[in-house]
Amino acid sequence: MRKLILPLAMVASTAAFAADIEVHGDVNMDYASYFDSDFDPTNAGNQDIDLALHAHLDENISVVVMGTTHSTFVDQNGDLQESEVRHGLARSTAMGSDGRNNSFDFDGVQFRWDVSHEVSLVFGDMTYSAGAYNYYFWRDVSRYAVITREQKLRGVGLDVGNEKYGKGSFYLGASDNTDHTIAMFTTYAFPLLNHTDEHLIITPSLDWVFGSEIERTHTYVLGTEVDWSKSYEKFNYDIYVVWGLHPYKGKGVHSFLLEPSMNYAIFNLATTFAYTITDKEYDAAPQLMTDDQMLFAIEPSFNIHKKYTLGVSYEYHDPDTEKHKDDFTFLGMNHYLYPTMKTEIVIWYGYNFTDTDNTPFGKGRFSLGLSGKASF
Repeated sequence: MRKLILPLAMVASTAAFAADIEVHGDVNMDYASYFDSDFDPTNAGNQDIDLALHAHLDENISVVVMGTTHSTFVDQNGDLQESEVRHGLARSTAMGSDGRNNSFDFDGVQFRWDVSHEVSLVFGDMTYSAGAYNYYFWRDVSRYAVITREQKLRGVGLDVGNEKYGKGSFYLGASDNTDHTIAMFTTYAFPLLNHTDEHLIITPSLDWVFGSEIERTHTYVLGTEVDWSKSYEKFNYDIYVVWGLHPYKGKGVHSFLLEPSMNYAIFNLATTFAYTITDKEYDAAPQLMTDDQMLFAIEPSFNIHKKYTLGVSYEYHDPDTEKHKDDFTFLGMNHYLYPTMKTEIVIWYGYNFTDTDNTPFGKGRFSLGLSGKASF
């Protein structure tokens, strides 16, 4: 770790004399204790940190260097996997494990040329995804999405548009999946309504990978996001709807997401309903881009203070609707703290109602913990 930090610091300090340097990042971490039926705890701590250094060579040209670090664990097959922040015991890093503290790794480099205020050319490493969830267990787009999970390529890209007329992207290059594939991604957000008190945005997306060894079950994914929000003084609501289609063994798999939410004065209500129509000839798991074929979650909450919100969450999970006794429910409470802008700390606890240990909580029944995230 020290061997990596010193060269980066020297490079950054040297470049600062010739360029305008900015550092941006997303920091996400947690701690949790999972108690089994005998009330014996298993403690875990995870982190997911992504940093990017932006060097503006002039007003139109910039270079972006990205780095990342994730806590890791060894799965039941003996393979090293990245853990998940605030997800459950099954994919967490145990306290005291060597995998909890890892060095930063290189995560990509970009050259950006802002041809105009509405057009930017991108050369290098690009990351894309579409159809993200607002449901807090599935916010990690590298693992969960309705349309396409996070993908990476090295090639050329085009970012166009503005807030008034919409924004879009087109990326084409060599996929990170294997050395035999070419990936293409295109998306555009159309603002059909763009008023102070009402917004309606429709965003179609297409992700296509060409090659004989693509290292995923689907060659293409297409889908559409619809986001409609409306405000009436103290009453505000938002409806987010997503549809995604990807083939599995030659047959289409359709994923749907409905996330309505509302706020009136100090009261908030957020809900999530997700369902995937799969081919019943095969197990659901390899056809999904989530953990569950069907999910329903609802959380009423109250803004006790401008920096504190109290929420009660109920969740129903069914990994495969064709199988019995694999579903479970979770009931919990969340204490949200907002120390400053773009920062959130959550103190949470809850109970996993199930007859099986094959859930993200493993043998855990009662669990509690805290998680924090910040963007800068």
